[in-house]
Amino acid sequence: MLGFLARRKHLWLLLVYPVVAFGFFYLKSFNTSPTYVVEWPLVDTAIPFVPGMVFPYFFWYIAVAFPFFWLGIRNGPEFTRYCWFVYGAMSSTYLLYLLFPNGQNLRPALDALSGWDIDAIRWLYSHDAPRNVNPSLHVIDTVAVWFALRRDSFLGSRPWFHALLAAVCLSIIASTVFIKQHSILDIFGGVAWAGVWYVLIYSRWSVFFRTR
Repeated sequence: MLGFLARRKHLWLLLVYPVVAFGFFYLKSFNTSPTYVVEWPLVDTAIPFVPGMVFPYFFWYIAVAFPFFWLGIRNGPEFTRYCWFVYGAMSSTYLLYLLFPNGQNLRPALDALSGWDIDAIRWLYSHDAPRNVNPSLHVIDTVAVWFALRRDSFLGSRPWFHALLAAVCLSIIASTVFIKQHSILDIFGGVAWAGVWYVLIYSRWSVFFRTR
């Protein structure tokens, strides 16, 4: 194991992730009563509540973890880019939450509903209050997965994987509004903020990395 890590020193960056992830849960104590309710009623109410979409919502955890594993083994520089995209985007989003404490009131009543998907959503609702929602971290990290894996020399060169990646990423992003965890505005905010971090990490104007 020590030899494996000696050849892949970039993997030590994984130790940063628990610290960054803890920041999200710690931040919730600062936003117990959102100052701003961020919703677009005309659009949000037109989007149906689809309980089955909780599956891609939770699949997000696997999707975000996969590039850490895949790139960590195969490509140190791309792994490093992915790490700093995720860490930087998440940490800076926390600052936005502090400056712009926001939330939403879109969640439906679940009392009269049943099923495995409803149970999963009920668990989610009880553990993740509808605060600190815009920009959406689910969306930001999903976009990070998209950029990172499309750049991989093996997976990124295969058209079938492009189609699969698009389907997975779009379903995860869509799930955030279909289970009423987010407003459509949270998606817009997440894509916009991910775009900022794309420029910082991957573009030719990157201030951190030389782009290929």
